[in-house]
Amino acid sequence: MSKNKKNKIAVIGAGSWGTTLAVLLADKEYDVSLWTHREETHKEILYKRKNIKYTKDLILPDNITVFYEIDDYMISGSEIIILAVPSHALRETVKKFYDVFESTADSVRCVLNVAKGFETGTNLRLSEVLEEVLPDPLKKKTCSLSGPNIAVEVARKLPSVSVVASKNTEILKFIQSVLSTDNFRIYTNKDVPGVEIGGAIKNIIAIASGISDGLGYGANTKASLITRGLHELSKFGTKLGANPLTFSGAAVMGDLIATCISEHSRNRSVGERLASGEKIDQIMNSMYMVAEGVRTTKAVYEIAIKNNLDVPITECIYEIIYKNLSPEKSVKKLMSRKFKPEIEDLI
Repeated sequence: MSKNKKNKIAVIGAGSWGTTLAVLLADKEYDVSLWTHREETHKEILYKRKNIKYTKDLILPDNITVFYEIDDYMISGSEIIILAVPSHALRETVKKFYDVFESTADSVRCVLNVAKGFETGTNLRLSEVLEEVLPDPLKKKTCSLSGPNIAVEVARKLPSVSVVASKNTEILKFIQSVLSTDNFRIYTNKDVPGVEIGGAIKNIIAIASGISDGLGYGANTKASLITRGLHELSKFGTKLGANPLTFSGAAVMGDLIATCISEHSRNRSVGERLASGEKIDQIMNSMYMVAEGVRTTKAVYEIAIKNNLDVPITECIYEIIYKNLSPEKSVKKLMSRKFKPEIEDLI
């Protein structure tokens, strides 16, 4: 450790992304607290300095302190709280930590959410969930991270960029400098809806890309899905108040490409398995890590119906997952749609 010890950061959630970010920050000599809800993960990190199921042989430095119990000391003095839990668990997790968050709110400069999706049931964006459940002093300190960030590649220190979104310019400048490294470059964006919506919907398109791979289709098909998927999420996001320019950036287009092509993409893997004939319950029950696109598909489908939005790829994925439509029939459905211009007004 450097003599000039940096301030404390708390990471809540020890999945692949939470653990990777904890190591990234520890390598920058921050004092990191990492909370896991699994007792076995706590013991493994404590005694082996590894989180094998999520980050394999990645070594967790000694300046990461792992927690299993909810402890005031874990958050006390932290400048940043990073929420790295799945979207469906965000509200419940914040409620568990509510009293601790409230008692330490004065020292916290930023609450960073790194999950991608919509909340199950309410269909809220995750910043909207935080607005409902965080203690009042923290509600104006939130921001979101999104980008082409396959955790295993960031852990290997392969060059990558990401985007942090907040309405608060001071928070953006602060968190940008904290997260940036020689191999992980952070950009800022004040369009919170655009960054969150893009980060969520790209997982649906990734499932579609996985189906394409599973059915044996080629580069033409995948490129078609990615570009039409980008158009679909751009229409959706613009309708809900996002800046259309956001969708051409790293937080959306970059994330979309990475998730659709990476062998490490959980959502793409779900699509491959659906194409092979497996049912969604079987797939989900066999996965240790969460594929956010499955729940996101239902939320986006319901929001689209409510807003009279045409989302053909999302509709097909919804019908495959929830209505037992065969992947082969979904292809025919997409390819036989009414002829139209490629470029349409987004609004």
